[in-house]
Amino acid sequence: MDNLASIMRNFSKKKIAVIGDLILDKYIYGDVSRISPEAPVPVLKAEKDVYDLGAAANVASNISSLQGKATIFGFIGDDEAGKIMKNLMEERAINHFLDSDKKTTLKIRPIGRRQQIMRIDYENTNGKIFSSKFKEYMKKELDNSDMIVISDYAKGTITQDLMNFLKNYGDKIIIDPKPENKSLYKGAFLITPNEKEALAMSSKKDLKSAGEYLREQLNSNILVTRGEKGMTLFSEKELEIPTYAKEIFDVTGAGDTVVSTLALSLASGSSLEDAAILANHSASIAVSRAGTYAVELNELERKILGEERKLKNLGELKKEFKNLKRKGKIIVWTNGCFDILHEGHVNYLKKAKQLGDYLVVGLNSDDSVRKLKGPRRPVRPEQARAEILSSIKFIDYLLVFPETSVEKYLSALEPDIYVKAEDYTLKSINQEERKAVENYRGQIKFIPIEEKISSTEIIETIKHKQ
Repeated sequence: MDNLASIMRNFSKKKIAVIGDLILDKYIYGDVSRISPEAPVPVLKAEKDVYDLGAAANVASNISSLQGKATIFGFIGDDEAGKIMKNLMEERAINHFLDSDKKTTLKIRPIGRRQQIMRIDYENTNGKIFSSKFKEYMKKELDNSDMIVISDYAKGTITQDLMNFLKNYGDKIIIDPKPENKSLYKGAFLITPNEKEALAMSSKKDLKSAGEYLREQLNSNILVTRGEKGMTLFSEKELEIPTYAKEIFDVTGAGDTVVSTLALSLASGSSLEDAAILANHSASIAVSRAGTYAVELNELERKILGEERKLKNLGELKKEFKNLKRKGKIIVWTNGCFDILHEGHVNYLKKAKQLGDYLVVGLNSDDSVRKLKGPRRPVRPEQARAEILSSIKFIDYLLVFPETSVEKYLSALEPDIYVKAEDYTLKSINQEERKAVENYRGQIKFIPIEEKISSTEIIETIKHKQ
């Protein structure tokens, strides 16, 4: 594990070039309550649009989130989808060189009541040829790149013309392939088909024969990804790598995560075996999330070191919430000082968890407790309070916040249910918090307090007994 950790420490120094098909993913979230009178199809009342990077763009996004320096080359249309894609790349610190195309490849997924209804694709799959001037820019970047990823989604970017141009870079090329373009891949350092693709590319009936055949025919190392079965590496020796995934929810984009981690690992001097192990850990994170997901370096580090951390910052929680909502999970939020944790707190939190699938607790920082309770509070510092709350099994996430109101966090995260104790009412709670929840159509619920206990009373009792 120390060796893997040392490899990851070098990720931030590495430059990875990505060439391939660019896809913009669009999710339209809304409510479905009736069938159309025009045809036997559901009517989606659209409420929110969410965009994400797909295909080669998702590879670059993963490289960036793993702290590598990503540069991407591909084709994009002069349209609204292209503008959105460029903005997303800039937000994620992805350096981009984009040649012109007729239209940007766009995949639209309408989702009603957290169920995908259909998919609509806009795409041009005709062969695309990079211009001579564009190739001049590309060569300068490739010469200074540590590794090159070819992300082939069979949308027309990966052509014989391109591979002829790249023939001198074979020893640092990793290819995420499509079977129909097999003839283009010969001489790459590493090719990463999934099991179905490996069998199709080789016309063999078993994995071992397929891997050995592809390694010999393409003169490349072959890493076959196998979902819940892990990975099999065909190099100087055959190596089985078991999966590290505890939960497989959605394999969308997992191949992008694999090649991203492989590229950064190999660029950092790892062996093929260690690179495959790191990529397998990274993929195990991605498949537990919904849709395309860019794995963060700190997530991978915690995975490798075996650390499960409930305490998150706002950015981390946004990613977690996005994933959980795509899975259709109900998220419950509550918050408080929790200065001296007692049975009243525990029972309250347990009831809050029963309202949904995931419970997130906002914890007042030391400064915000002093503003609310006075200069002698809290009795216990925020680190100690967070540690105790983290040990409660039915609390899923924690966030420490410095404000006296959580309006900012409710607006940013949009939990399904905001929970308060029943000594509050809709009129007596913070009205800005109420407005924030109502604006995104969340629910506010109040939990009865059976035990009339408070941290303040406990502190006063202790004082009188001294």
